[in-house]
Amino acid sequence: MFSRLFIFSFSAVIFSGGCSSAPTSLPIEKSLSQDTLYLSPLQKQGAEVQVSPLRAEVVRERVRLIGRTMVLAHSQGRAHSRAEGTVESILVREGQFVQAGQELFRIYSASVIELQRQFLELYARWRAVQKRLALQEGLSAQRVISQMELLQSQAELQQLGVQIQSIHSQLRLLGLEPDTTGRIRLLSVRAPIAGYVTYIGASMGEYIRPEQPLAFIVNLSDIHADLHISERELAWLKEGMPVELRLPGLPQLSPLYSKVEYIAQVEDSTGRHLLAHVRVPPTPYPLFAGTPIEGFVEKELGRHFVVPREALGYHGGQVYVFAQEGDRYVPLVVQVSFIDSLALIEGKQLREGLPIVQRGAAFLASQLWQVGEE
Repeated sequence: MFSRLFIFSFSAVIFSGGCSSAPTSLPIEKSLSQDTLYLSPLQKQGAEVQVSPLRAEVVRERVRLIGRTMVLAHSQGRAHSRAEGTVESILVREGQFVQAGQELFRIYSASVIELQRQFLELYARWRAVQKRLALQEGLSAQRVISQMELLQSQAELQQLGVQIQSIHSQLRLLGLEPDTTGRIRLLSVRAPIAGYVTYIGASMGEYIRPEQPLAFIVNLSDIHADLHISERELAWLKEGMPVELRLPGLPQLSPLYSKVEYIAQVEDSTGRHLLAHVRVPPTPYPLFAGTPIEGFVEKELGRHFVVPREALGYHGGQVYVFAQEGDRYVPLVVQVSFIDSLALIEGKQLREGLPIVQRGAAFLASQLWQVGEE
């Protein structure tokens, strides 16, 4: 008895409508549905029915891409000795941050020691010949010595200068600046770039060769990421599109914002992959290669009529929305697709500005078709 009092009889609604003035009508075709529903003010309040004009909006779908961080080749360095020899000192440890040019190892190399010894001998001879030539120039002016002796000293000085310059160039290529004070120095291995030492490949006293990497260095100030995509994304994903980046392993880190730098196909030991490459903005935490990362890109789907899920009613395998026509509600058949909590609807009767029930459609559907089935 209680439910009978709550549900309006459809025939009673029509009868009462004939006795009162007709509501203001909107141009809605009656061929789609002859069902209409009237609600009293008390029912509207109780069902919390909300109506607003239908609007077409530009709809964007949020697409999630997954990938990993990476370090480009120009941000990775390997420290090598430029001559074979024995490791005398290791001046860094793994995980340490080093500056470009900082000394990492000291190597005892017999060939480098010999070059320095030759340079010192030649330099000493060059200085001696230079002093002798200065003395001979004074004597030649007084005609004490012949011109031939002066020319021989000048030629010897020039020849020594060429030899010194040759050894000087060899030492500089090895990373040593020749010392004219007579000091012999060990060969230094220096960092090629600034960054973190991720690996040390030699131990104290080990005999090493130039092709052997002694340390790996990674510059973490320029981290990038490769996001895996499929052929579906190739149709709309473009260079320059904004990307929101999140690191699942660092949930406390705020979202990072970047853009797609390029789209490419790469091949590795596991096969070929389509990738969207992005640069990762600086973070307060050091990020290393291989860190899982997520990228979110908005795909534009065009203009659609958008309503919340609460605006949909269901009956007989069909989906409906309710248009308000004065003080009555008319169901309209629509086709629907969903994006998150929003519904994209299409229908012949839909138009911009049409008053549509945005909330309470389930209540209207239950009242209308319960009454109709009785």
